[in-house]
Amino acid sequence: MVQLVCGHNGTGKTRRMIDMANRSIESIQGKMVFLEANNRHIFDLDYRIRYINTKEFGLTNADQFQGFVCGLIATDYDVEVVYIDGLYKIAQAGMDKLDSVVERLDYLSRKFNVNFVMSVNHDVEDIPEGLRDRIIEEAVML
Repeated sequence: MVQLVCGHNGTGKTRRMIDMANRSIESIQGKMVFLEANNRHIFDLDYRIRYINTKEFGLTNADQFQGFVCGLIATDYDVEVVYIDGLYKIAQAGMDKLDSVVERLDYLSRKFNVNFVMSVNHDVEDIPEGLRDRIIEEAVML
């Protein structure tokens, strides 16, 4: 499953995802990974959550990002949840790439039983109609 956390810069998406990850770490059987384009929140996450600063890997587009995620899953079959904070900063992909990124992550989710939670810098009404059912409302979390 691929879920989206929506909102413009400064609306609390990162804090919300950190809280979701920290709360859900107790309820998963496998491992959790948190991807971000910096090291800003490394100490906000539970120590059991693997934190990866994607900028250290030089990702510059959506294809490289998707390959990176495939490599992450391929090296550890116990990955159960991947949080992706700031798709646009990580993959430098705009709204025009959102559908294709979600489609690829959906494939990986089904094939390898991995859930993805991804933040996007857009309000709910800006998200394409076909992806709106993936938006996480405040009361619904993994």
